[in-house]
Amino acid sequence: MNAGAASAVRTGAALREAASTARENWTDLASAGAVIAVAAALAPLLLGGLVATDTLASGAYLALAATGLALCIGLAGVPSLAQGAFMGTGAFTAAHLLRHTGLPAELCALLGALAATVVGTLAGLAVRSLDPVRVAVGTWLLTWLVALALGALPWLSGGAQGLVVPTRRLFGFEPTPLVHYELGVVLTGLCALALVALRSGPFGLDLAAAAQHRGAAAALGIPLERLRVGAFAASAFVGGLAGGFAVQLQLVADPTAYGPLLSFELLVAVLVGGAAAALGPSAGVVVLGLIALSAEALGALAGVSGSRFQPMLEALLLLAVLTTGGIAFVPAAVRAFRSLRPTRRPHHPAPSAPPMRRETLRADLLTKRFGLVAGADGVSLELVPGTITALVGPNGSGKTTVLRLLAGALAPDSGDVRIDTGDITAAPPPERVRRGLVRTLQTHAFFGDLTVLQHALVGVNRTRRDGGAVRALLSTPRYRAENEVAEAHALAALERVQLVNDADRSASELTGAERQRLMIAAALGANPGALLLDEPSAGAATEDLERLAAILSALRQDGLAILLVEHNLQLVDAVADEVLELELGRIVRRRKATPH
Repeated sequence: MNAGAASAVRTGAALREAASTARENWTDLASAGAVIAVAAALAPLLLGGLVATDTLASGAYLALAATGLALCIGLAGVPSLAQGAFMGTGAFTAAHLLRHTGLPAELCALLGALAATVVGTLAGLAVRSLDPVRVAVGTWLLTWLVALALGALPWLSGGAQGLVVPTRRLFGFEPTPLVHYELGVVLTGLCALALVALRSGPFGLDLAAAAQHRGAAAALGIPLERLRVGAFAASAFVGGLAGGFAVQLQLVADPTAYGPLLSFELLVAVLVGGAAAALGPSAGVVVLGLIALSAEALGALAGVSGSRFQPMLEALLLLAVLTTGGIAFVPAAVRAFRSLRPTRRPHHPAPSAPPMRRETLRADLLTKRFGLVAGADGVSLELVPGTITALVGPNGSGKTTVLRLLAGALAPDSGDVRIDTGDITAAPPPERVRRGLVRTLQTHAFFGDLTVLQHALVGVNRTRRDGGAVRALLSTPRYRAENEVAEAHALAALERVQLVNDADRSASELTGAERQRLMIAAALGANPGALLLDEPSAGAATEDLERLAAILSALRQDGLAILLVEHNLQLVDAVADEVLELELGRIVRRRKATPH
């Protein structure tokens, strides 16, 4: 068999495997989604001319842009108000290319999307470390900047008349409104499928974790800022693509069509329909269409244009959604549907843990001062595989500061940190996690919207090689194979902390002590050689304390090096091999613990 034939056989086998996996994972909700997609494709026929086809086509492109915005809001939890600006960037780039080049219409739209991606990437870099409120303000300013630029530069926007766009065949067809509508439906469907694939994969889980508790996500090594920039770029690409095709439907690039109001309407559509639901943004666009009809009716009664009422009605609807706790239409419908249908318990592979890493962690003369106060004053320690070292001391003694220095959340003024793989003093937290050093946080640092299994998978994601966004979108054979291994490793981590039977529960249903163990499982999922635990017994009852002691003792026997920061001396005496007493940032006493 030659190489070409062998490649064809492998490709065929991979496709059959993918089809088999899709059949196994097909649900009633997927069937409902397929029915909705078919109905959407047949809408011009089903509506029988009640709505003009060009209006439907414009709505399809708005649904595409809104679904792209959901990549930013629903996955990353970032309230972007710049999607209208990205649509405008794509539209005017495509318009100029169509006017001044002989490039195919599809390529002009794609280049418009790439131009919007550049703008989106720059916007993501600018707001990547900001909190949600400042992100919203920053992206709103970007929308105004684009609108003002279009108004101030007639050579770019065509002035008040806009840019007239020549017609050109689209994928070999005459560019009729019906062709544009079906293209918009297909692209929106593909984007919705991409949203589903990314949400359930490592990219989506990492972003969801970071959106829910940024500190805990950082402690697990999630590269939050890089992921945020990626979400902005993907959102901008889809918005630019929608603009690049929509301008060919409208045959004119109107600078007033891509102002702040468009960004606001897209935000309303996503939040009202459901940012995390695949069909939520499209449902939100349908709601916007109904609002437009209502505004026209009000305008007719008042004897004025309905456009005066539409923004007001949209704002009132958004306010209603926000004041009811963010209840959106599609997620509410999905919950109601699931309540009427028995849920199948997912089939999980047998737990299978990777070989335990054995790493020695050394810190030499770590010093960190905050003004005149010493958070750490020449702290030296060594964590050896198969041992538990306890760090104790009163509040304010510097225990958390030492942990943060070891984990890379703080840079030391002097001193160094080394692990078997080398010097990590200047390494950021994601790099330290990759090299075997993982930390958990105090109290309730968990991801309430994820399941117990997904928590552990967030940790396992740090060890994956084939879990990138592109592989998730394409569902490659290597991605699917690694998925099963990753789930088995996550279940093994849950088994270590005695939570494997709760894998499918929501983390928000767990007790405080169970949540502490859950975050230990997430840390174990990253396959550490050295584990830093910050008060894991917080809120634990006596039986929880005994269970935690048994878990830590088992991890020590498996060869893990553990640093335990604790106030509960009962737990310290039960598990520690060495106790370091800290006072005013300095280790004042080292003692061997009582033999267990």
